[in-house]
Amino acid sequence: MFRSSEIVTAAIQSELSDLAGSIVYLPEGQHRINATVGGKAKSVDVLVDSRVAASFAEDLNKRFESNVRPFAGFDHKQGAASFIPKEFRYEDGVGLVLDVEWTEAGRKAVEGRDYSYFSPTFLLSKDGVPIGLAKRGEIGSLVNDPAFEEIPRIAASHNEQIDMTEQLIELGLVEASESPDTALETAKANLAALRESASMAEQVEAANVEKKSAEDKLADMEAAYAKLKSEYEDMKKQMGDKAMASADLVIDEAIKAGRIAPQDEDAKSFWKTAILADEKAAKVLASLPGNEAINGATILAGRIEETPAVELTGLARVEAAFKAQQSK
Repeated sequence: MFRSSEIVTAAIQSELSDLAGSIVYLPEGQHRINATVGGKAKSVDVLVDSRVAASFAEDLNKRFESNVRPFAGFDHKQGAASFIPKEFRYEDGVGLVLDVEWTEAGRKAVEGRDYSYFSPTFLLSKDGVPIGLAKRGEIGSLVNDPAFEEIPRIAASHNEQIDMTEQLIELGLVEASESPDTALETAKANLAALRESASMAEQVEAANVEKKSAEDKLADMEAAYAKLKSEYEDMKKQMGDKAMASADLVIDEAIKAGRIAPQDEDAKSFWKTAILADEKAAKVLASLPGNEAINGATILAGRIEETPAVELTGLARVEAAFKAQQSK
């Protein structure tokens, strides 16, 4: 993203008497400094507050993603690296702080008192607010010519470690008996274990929720099946009752027509079973002759004679009538 800004290099007046794990990159507050702006000496006003932290952190992460690692040098010249930047953070009352990893050259330069100050290289907006890092090159250098005149001394590494250990103890990440030399690694291991436990707890919870959901779905399916089965049984009973009533009506009509004797229970049972098994049986019964046809007159050549009625009863009459119908 294009920024309307200029690259500024300025030395901070902070002695590097101890190899601390962090340095003050930009001191908090309003400062007038003599710096190099765009390659030329210039006096500029710089305003540092908590707003600057996000853009510097973003730019440093982008530098980490590139093929060339970010670094700090010596006297803003090409050469060996004095330290490798790790992470920016803002401390109220102090300013923009940078965690660093010292190189062998940087360590020797500080321990040997060859260099005592740090000079940052940053982008400065027209309103005097630092807005981030340049895309390439060093992020600053060790120098002996400071520009920022007021800045808190950098904490010694030993004191930093004690403070960190106490904080880790308060957080419950290490025991009170933990050595400051191993406190950080122990805390990292304990934190990793806590994260793993939390992850496993989340997985178990998710599995329980999924199981409960499956059980609820199964219960809903079983309830729906039971309802359908009940409706089916009711419908089946209604259809059976309707078929039974229909068969009884056909039997009653056959009795009235004289096709079945009122007292012939065997015939009634036969035809009812036949009708319930096949509706066509009702048509067969309706087509059988009644008493008038069976007891009617016989027409001979030239005369009419009454034919004595041969009355069949019971199942014999039913079967005879059924056979007569089948022979037609």
